[in-house]
Amino acid sequence: MLSIGTMCGLKTEFEDIVESFSMPKGYGSDINTLEWFVENGHRSNSLRSGYERAKEIAVIITEDYYGAKETGTWVSP
Repeated sequence: MLSIGTMCGLKTEFEDIVESFSMPKGYGSDINTLEWFVENGHRSNSLRSGYERAKEIAVIITEDYYGAKETGTWVSP
């Protein structure tokens, strides 16, 4: 499970990278946006600088989120 500091750093990096990407209205770095990006982000963004890193971050966070839910270590805010 990622530490809160690591998670915040990755979310900030993701938001910085995708600032100029084609994203859903009202995007951020919540789990729904990250899931959308993993599944659909390539459609309009795959040639943009930083796309691969943004996808890597989205995968890291979503895998951590779902892995923690499966093991029972995820705590709802």
